[in-house]
Amino acid sequence: MRAVRLYTQQNLAPGIELELENSIRHYALNVLRLNKRSLLKLFNGDGNDYSCEILECNKTMLRVKITKKSPLNSESKLTTHLYLCVSKSSHMNYAIQKSVEAGVSNIHPITSERTVSITSYNSIESKQKHWQSIIQSACEQCGRATIPELFPTCEFNKIDKLNVNEYGLMLDASSDQTMNSLKIDNPSSIKLLIGPEGGLTESEMNSATLKGYKAVRCGPRVLRTETAAITAVLLSQQL
Repeated sequence: MRAVRLYTQQNLAPGIELELENSIRHYALNVLRLNKRSLLKLFNGDGNDYSCEILECNKTMLRVKITKKSPLNSESKLTTHLYLCVSKSSHMNYAIQKSVEAGVSNIHPITSERTVSITSYNSIESKQKHWQSIIQSACEQCGRATIPELFPTCEFNKIDKLNVNEYGLMLDASSDQTMNSLKIDNPSSIKLLIGPEGGLTESEMNSATLKGYKAVRCGPRVLRTETAAITAVLLSQQL
């Protein structure tokens, strides 16, 4: 029987007993149908899995005892910071989910001239919480025990200027250079810039170039924004 992995914000250590959050209890019991015989692992982003014994589970409580701590080695050696222009909800959700599975380290949503409008503060806050939950769920599914950081959404002009020793790549389907042809010798970190549906404008691309970003393409075809994000994360880890 395969163990279910669930994310919690609580401190974890072998030997302790704890009551899991109501949201986790509801999901574990009503959706996953866990019972006292079920195999359960918890993680909180510290790089470890924690095997648990389910002590009590009912409509009001899910109490467990941590029996074992297991360090995981599922993280990429490359730190990947993804600047991802906000796209339509389903496309953005997919890009975030699959980028986490592909090994991204940080995700930084940005708005650009062709970005689908995000108007109100409440809307932005709601989206940030939703994207965070997608990141956590993706980690549960793919076996990552470190949670990629989700940065607050910012405007395109707030993108960081690269330092001398930093690498930054901007996806552009019209570029003459592919990611596979780059001469980068074992980078420890890289920043990826993915435009919105419709692509970055010429002025935005010029601005990114001045900040040190190099235009590249992933291959001979034009990729959808969500596909481009996943492909760029995967290809960057082969540099």
